[in-house]
Amino acid sequence: MRLAAYEGRKLLTLPVLWVFLALCLAFNGLLIGTNLDGRDFLNETSSAARVLGQRVDEGFSAGLAQRPATENRAVLQEAVQGMTNLYQDYDLTPLSDFYQDYVKNSPLAARAMAQKYDRLAQRVDHLAQTGADMDLYAGPVTYKSHQFLFRTLLRAVMGEGAILGMLATLYLLGYENLHRTESMAYTTRTGRRLLGRKLGVAVVLSLALYLLLALVTLGVYFALWDYSGLWRASVSSQFNYLVDLLIQRPFLTWTDFTLAGYLAAVLALGGGVTGACCLLAALCGSLIRNTYLAALALMLLCLLPLAGAAACAQGGLWMAFYLISIHPACLWLSCNAWFTELGLNALVPWQETLGLTLALLLLAAALWLALRHFQRKDMV
Repeated sequence: MRLAAYEGRKLLTLPVLWVFLALCLAFNGLLIGTNLDGRDFLNETSSAARVLGQRVDEGFSAGLAQRPATENRAVLQEAVQGMTNLYQDYDLTPLSDFYQDYVKNSPLAARAMAQKYDRLAQRVDHLAQTGADMDLYAGPVTYKSHQFLFRTLLRAVMGEGAILGMLATLYLLGYENLHRTESMAYTTRTGRRLLGRKLGVAVVLSLALYLLLALVTLGVYFALWDYSGLWRASVSSQFNYLVDLLIQRPFLTWTDFTLAGYLAAVLALGGGVTGACCLLAALCGSLIRNTYLAALALMLLCLLPLAGAAACAQGGLWMAFYLISIHPACLWLSCNAWFTELGLNALVPWQETLGLTLALLLLAAALWLALRHFQRKDMV
């Protein structure tokens, strides 16, 4: 425990870490401050939903009409009056055929894609029965506000958390190399085991920094955007949708999610991505003695899969594309649509969750082998 506290103090007293954290928070504040369009409408919609109830029915419409008239409320009332049960007769066949045709170069991928949309059809029937599409969410500004929160703001938070985690891990694992004390620190059996302690401290503190980034950023965002009446809304409301390959479709998730539940699930999976990036950094730091070369190798390991996935998609190598997509950097790019069918980016239900789990297991196994190698290698 004393060694862990000492290693943690090394990291927490590193000035550049806090400077980078402050810059991340400033950047997130800039994102929020320059994207205020639609805030008044969302706040008024949230107020109406809080007072009248989230589900859109005749009582909601009547209550909305009785409230003091404003331009925003008139637009909201018009949108509410035009709502119908979207999922009652929703047909996934055109969507399924489109994606099967897109991946037809790989018969295995085409079959898996067809099975995915067969499973999704069961979800559509369930949503039609529960009336999730009749939830108001944020009305006409739902798509814009949802995409800003989950595609822009939370993607930035996750990316910053992952970078902080990788930098912290490389710094702790490379501390002795940077200070030229490797020959003293790693000459004993206890010293060789220190690398495992460093890794544990780096992962815990990286997750703590990610949580701090998320709490402060979201605290500022929700202080300006009033979601108090929207938390119980279904994210599968007909006002919410996704666009993939210019194809628009409802926001269909693999289980029922309220906005609050969806936000919590995305933040949790984002923590998993941060942890996976820490393990990747630890793998580079334990195999490469020079910290700067380890950082270069880590950068390549983060960028090359993105380029490889794009090249595989262009070449029609779809099974290779889906294997590469379990890389944390690829998962991070699709964070605005996690837990949905993900269109072309997923071959099976819950692919982002399964992919991250597999990535964590593979990285943990590789890191275990790397640490065993470190226990035996010559430090001279």
